[in-house]
Amino acid sequence: MSLTADFPVGLAVNWLSLAEANIPEPTLKGWLLDTGSLTERVQSACGEFSLQLLGQQTLEPHSTELFLLQANGQTTYQIREIVLCGDEQPWVFARSVIPQAIIEAELSNLGSEPLGKRLFNDKRFIRSEFQVCTLPFEQFSQHLAEPSDSQLKNDTKQNLWGRRSVFTFESHHLIVAEVFLPGSPAYAQNEGQKQVIKRETRV
Repeated sequence: MSLTADFPVGLAVNWLSLAEANIPEPTLKGWLLDTGSLTERVQSACGEFSLQLLGQQTLEPHSTELFLLQANGQTTYQIREIVLCGDEQPWVFARSVIPQAIIEAELSNLGSEPLGKRLFNDKRFIRSEFQVCTLPFEQFSQHLAEPSDSQLKNDTKQNLWGRRSVFTFESHHLIVAEVFLPGSPAYAQNEGQKQVIKRETRV
């Protein structure tokens, strides 16, 4: 199964600090606040892993991204968007904002290689605390062409959760933001509770 999208999908949303956010479920909280490699966690949670590169090119970041990066207007950035899939289902949409200087020095020729593989294997990249966001699936899915058999179609009214953090390398900063899609195991507890509610309603 493949997922197509208009690139860039973008992620112009309101971000909250962890102190401002009310994350509703322990399972979801565990995925959102995991400080390890999300790629490795997805790989360990599925039988078949794949990464789909939606696009990567030089673009102007969102204003909220520029603010977080403390950009001075003199830096060129590449926007990279990918989808992490587990067992042939899209689980995570990820958007990275990377200074051209880091691309040239450390992250050239990424292609379909996970960015996290480079970041988490290099102790020179220091990660900040997370910010989180919520967004309705309709807002996100308008950019996505959904296959008829995709779990993305199961609950289009679901609110999605995302997170982002800044990685610092020497004097440079890059953003990695991820949104957990409806098929993701981050919502597994939520789905289990829905099934219980449905059974109780039928009784």
